[in-house]
Amino acid sequence: MMRITRPGSSSSKGPTSEPQGPVGGSNLRFGAPWAGPPEARDPLRRLRGRLVLPVTVWLAGDHGPSRGDRPRPPEMTGLTISSVFLGQGAPPVLAGLVSPTSDLADLLDEKGARFVVHVLAGPHKRLAQHFSGELPAPAAMLASQPSAYGPLLSAVPDRALCRVTSTRPFGWSLLVEAEVDEAQVGGEGKGLGWWRGAYQDLP
Repeated sequence: MMRITRPGSSSSKGPTSEPQGPVGGSNLRFGAPWAGPPEARDPLRRLRGRLVLPVTVWLAGDHGPSRGDRPRPPEMTGLTISSVFLGQGAPPVLAGLVSPTSDLADLLDEKGARFVVHVLAGPHKRLAQHFSGELPAPAAMLASQPSAYGPLLSAVPDRALCRVTSTRPFGWSLLVEAEVDEAQVGGEGKGLGWWRGAYQDLP
């Protein structure tokens, strides 16, 4: 069973724009028809849009007990998150902003909760769309392996295995702070970023 939630302010998409009615009668505007004109948008959100943000998928859950000779399908709760920061130290730490209304927030709002942060690269754009609730990913991309921290996506080798140390409200989001128990790094390749409201391939 997989549970995903459309992200709020802490996802890769950020807060969803509320639909806007026609502006100026028959005036035509290009782009998303429900988006307000630039001068009517939140300036802080516009400023955030000028930051190149990472694209990560946070997963929690487990495979559960086997049924006879057949393993039970993984229970996977995940969310695409771009507000995330890694800090070196002893131990290394990670912090991120999670939508407080998401299923993931329910699982992580407890000290000691374990989860996996997958750092997405260029070929993983469809996974970002899947876990943000935009577009389903093919089953092959969702293949995972069990771990004590949660499902490990086979397609994403760059990961941080984390344990929650504290949570607290942070603006409209839930700030999750964690220790990184293990960092796993794969091969080199094009990165993936969130910039100006879209996923962008990075050099």
